[in-house]
Amino acid sequence: MEVTIMNNSIHPILILLASLGYCYTLVTKIPQATLKLISLLPVFYFFSILPWYFSSSFLRGIISFFITWIASFKLLLFCFNRGPLVTHTNYIDFIVLAIFPVRMKVKSSPLKASMDKKSLLKLLGALVPLLVTFFMHKDKNSQLLVILHGVSIFYGFYVIFTNDPAMARYELMQIFNKPYLAISLKEFWGRRWNRYSSYILRLTIYEPTQNSLKGVIGIGQAKVVALISTLVVSGVMHEMLFYYITCGRRPTWEVTWFFLLHGLCMIFEAGSMHFFRVMGWTLVHPAVSVSSTLGFVLVTFYWLLALPVWRNGQNICELR
Repeated sequence: MEVTIMNNSIHPILILLASLGYCYTLVTKIPQATLKLISLLPVFYFFSILPWYFSSSFLRGIISFFITWIASFKLLLFCFNRGPLVTHTNYIDFIVLAIFPVRMKVKSSPLKASMDKKSLLKLLGALVPLLVTFFMHKDKNSQLLVILHGVSIFYGFYVIFTNDPAMARYELMQIFNKPYLAISLKEFWGRRWNRYSSYILRLTIYEPTQNSLKGVIGIGQAKVVALISTLVVSGVMHEMLFYYITCGRRPTWEVTWFFLLHGLCMIFEAGSMHFFRVMGWTLVHPAVSVSSTLGFVLVTFYWLLALPVWRNGQNICELR
């Protein structure tokens, strides 16, 4: 499928701010959830075309994740008075909560106005190698400039949200929590890897599915259906990310199978652990469970996520 990178005659940031301004001034005033959802359809459309304003596959991946996927899901939750957007008190809150991985603090506490020495050293320790690499290769690889620019933006946001007193009312969400220490797939996906998307998926898919089915098929079966549904949706959304990154190449659906496979393995894993406990058997040593979990994740990642992009040069995305 041929995809054209859109002309930058209208700046994408203006489109984003105008869309969120429309949501804040109009959608927030609509009382009924269905009408809210209908009124958001133009915003969902604008969010879907926003990544095409960027010729870099790296930036398209970032925009499609934070805006096309996560921000759209936050607005969807907002229609039903759920999610982080319901805590906003003004337009700035609405924008910050919609775009960034933050949430309002229950009790705001003042932050230090400047970074402590340890934080500064960490920041410099990460930035200096990037800058050195850039000056060594800036004439050889233009994509490197884009990637380093994106990394510098993320560091800038991190410094602002963690050290600016004006941002003390926001809590920066921890996206990763030492995923290399996960002793099970459930722990890897639920508490350690990309906790930001897991949090949004739990609110939009898992909890509504479980709550609607537990009175019909029982809590145990409802949890299973909710888990599979959540991972299928996650797979479809990752297919969308790959669609943007690879300049609109047709999805292979192997990414969706990756998440579905992990969902089925998580169900088997939970059943096995329950059986072991009932039988009074000793669970495997943490070192074994960590290595087997990470090994399974890496093998399936290479098989079902990396290969579909690399196959037939799909990692090369040209400006059309």
